Amino acid sequence: MIKFGIYTTFYNCERFVDKIFTSIEALNYDNFEWHITDDFSIDNTKNLVLDRLEKSPLKYKIKYYEQSEKKQMYWKPNEFFDETFEWIILVDADDDFDKNFLNIYNNFLYGKDDVSLVSSDFFKINENDNSKHSISYVINNDIMSNKINQYHPSCDYLNNISYSCFGHLRGFKNIIPSFDVDDMLACAEDSYHVFWVNYFGKYLHIPRPLYIWNLRDDSESHSKSIPPNFNANFDTALNKLNQSDGGVDKYFNDIYLETSTLGSYDFKDLKGTKVSLWTRVLSQGQKETLQNLYYDVDLVFNDDRAEIHLYTLNFYNESDLDSVLEKTKGKKLMFYYQNQNYHETNEQKDNELQSQLGKYMTVIGKHTGYSWWNYIRHFIIKN
Repeated sequence: MIKFGIYTTFYNCERFVDKIFTSIEALNYDNFEWHITDDFSIDNTKNLVLDRLEKSPLKYKIKYYEQSEKKQMYWKPNEFFDETFEWIILVDADDDFDKNFLNIYNNFLYGKDDVSLVSSDFFKINENDNSKHSISYVINNDIMSNKINQYHPSCDYLNNISYSCFGHLRGFKNIIPSFDVDDMLACAEDSYHVFWVNYFGKYLHIPRPLYIWNLRDDSESHSKSIPPNFNANFDTALNKLNQSDGGVDKYFNDIYLETSTLGSYDFKDLKGTKVSLWTRVLSQGQKETLQNLYYDVDLVFNDDRAEIHLYTLNFYNESDLDSVLEKTKGKKLMFYYQNQNYHETNEQKDNELQSQLGKYMTVIGKHTGYSWWNYIRHFIIKN
């Protein structure tokens, strides 16, 4: 088992302290430690953290550090872990994560000697009403130094399939000698660390939403008042990456439609449930990869005996779908479609998605009631 280090910086986040401690305590993995600090909060966050630490049943796995300067752990987390830790993972104080994420990371990182950077897909949730903002659907289809041009300074929603060019639960192999930071008070550590770490090796993205990014108005990344130095370290890290882009690991790319379908469903608390993925004919290796990715459920393929049925609509015409749905009446169903066509305008892209949505809803409506949700190039239909 890989030894993981997890780190969290707390700053003025009193209402999230107990929640993240509870989430860490629920992790289904033994070989890890959680290293934490308070970043000079001006409210009662530090006292709450220290009090909760004393009460934690995992107190022996949690270490609290005093920083020598503001944002030290935020920018230079490697300074808080010794060489016994193999991978170091960031968890923000105000977000949430799947209790199995370390097991899944261990399954796919073990033996990957050429990988230095890892992340997972995420659900982005509006904190005010708990509604879904987006699903990341990240795909490693190009090196980061090329891909970044489609996402920064703004996202190209016409050409991009995914919401982001990298995921959350970002972690790095503990081989980074140092992080050179120009402005310790800047923000946007995500792009900085992705670029800097990708210099040292390949980037492996785990295509399962293992992280919940809570979108709140008072967070640093969504504040209405963006400081002029917000992205002050961006160019330093990008220049590092451009010296030698470590590349990407395309391990999951040949099952991207299948992982996108599975990633559109909330698997929380479904341990052991039989779930059938309806898709094209897959190789045994592809099936095993998907089953390892969702090891906590009983994942089968094109099997009408399952309790939950997830359909990759890209592989079904109306007639075939109609026939298959006769076999799964009365079951819990979800349908996913991805628009992979080239379009010259956003209007063309949106019209194509709506056309496909209408076509499939006509068939699905013959068998069950439903609700639907669409975003960029994706739509999801559920009964």
